[in-house]
Amino acid sequence: IGLFCLVHSNSLAKVEEEIWKNLDESNLINVLVTFKKADTKSAWNRFYGLKLTSRAAILNTQHAILKDHADVVQHHVVSMLNEARRQNDKKHYLDQLWISNELIVRDVDREVVEKLRHHPDVESLVAEKFIPSLDFLKEESFDKVDFNNTLQNQWNIENVEAPAVWARGSRGENVVIGIIDSGVRYTHILLSSAYRGNSDGETHDYNWRAPTGNGPTPVDASGHGTHVTGSVVGSVGYGVAPGAKWMACKGCAGTDGSCSVFDLLSCGNWIGCPTDTSGEQAQCGRAPQVVNNSWGGAGGNDWYELVIAAWRNAGIVPIFSAGNSGTNCGTLASPGPGPGGLLKPDIAAPGTSILSASHLSDNGLLSASGTSMAAPHVSGASALILSARPNLSIEEVTAALTDGAISHVSLGRVCSGRSESQRPNYHTGYGRLNAQNSA
Repeated sequence: IGLFCLVHSNSLAKVEEEIWKNLDESNLINVLVTFKKADTKSAWNRFYGLKLTSRAAILNTQHAILKDHADVVQHHVVSMLNEARRQNDKKHYLDQLWISNELIVRDVDREVVEKLRHHPDVESLVAEKFIPSLDFLKEESFDKVDFNNTLQNQWNIENVEAPAVWARGSRGENVVIGIIDSGVRYTHILLSSAYRGNSDGETHDYNWRAPTGNGPTPVDASGHGTHVTGSVVGSVGYGVAPGAKWMACKGCAGTDGSCSVFDLLSCGNWIGCPTDTSGEQAQCGRAPQVVNNSWGGAGGNDWYELVIAAWRNAGIVPIFSAGNSGTNCGTLASPGPGPGGLLKPDIAAPGTSILSASHLSDNGLLSASGTSMAAPHVSGASALILSARPNLSIEEVTAALTDGAISHVSLGRVCSGRSESQRPNYHTGYGRLNAQNSA
């Protein structure tokens, strides 16, 4: 006779203490749910085992495998949450992170938190975290874009030698750049023609996403994202790749430029497989080729690694600002070395007194400084490279950028035993961006 003992675990999910504090201050909060049987490794291994080569196949298959796996693992919890909303007139709504097999539950109350805490499938509940205001020193300008005058290219555009690439016939055509930022004033005169939503007959589906509030129309509360987008694709000499198109996700919804980690994760998933403005009806083929991330927090945290891995799998070139806070050694927010001994930054680009689009009007300009202003030059240069050579891999685009960079004049500074005369170094990486050399 065989005896079988069935053991049911009644262990409660781990709940971060900050969640209870947040509930004391507000009736409705956002939480992230992790799952005991998430097993993302097995899903990722299934995808890697297929050895796909075409971009379309990779985008669609990666999403299908990871999302199907997440749907199965999350099924009982999602059903419970939907039932609680129907029966008890709850206001919460769900935002699935298919890449990492996690679930954001927004506007959840204490009662539902307790239900999640007691659910046998839930591993933990994580409180919402925020990255402080974006690296963005505004230097207000009252100039307006005037198309009646002969406009000269801005100094930063000349500095990276983008016009020389334009003269060869590459202005970023057939390349789409994703912007994860504070939003964009899409009606701005420098940006409207490059917005893919306008090219589609003014549809914001697949071109705009606001995870918090599901705002159906692109807006920008702080001005950061509008300025960044102008440096990437702005017309008449304001952007590096004026022939490219842009799409955007609002990962930094705070009026002070702060970014919710939950929103950044949601945007990262959306870039990997865009949806309509409500987060439904995914179409992975609408993913961009480049994604600009002019945001960042302290180093040593791997919470975005799976998102970046999914982007890279699909050939989406990820560009991040370094977030420097000074000219001395160790003043980058995340200088490296990273996994595998990676050293950061990779490359330097103009970031001081950059004139670009303002979010305050459809023809206003704003001068601003920061590494947030440098990253879009690299994103624009990546678009120029891919426009001229569309079949390049991420590694080849990276090599083109770093090989084409110009070494700066060394001032004899040494960081961590590495002189700035060496390539790469901790000051400018491989050197200063030069689009003409790279594209």
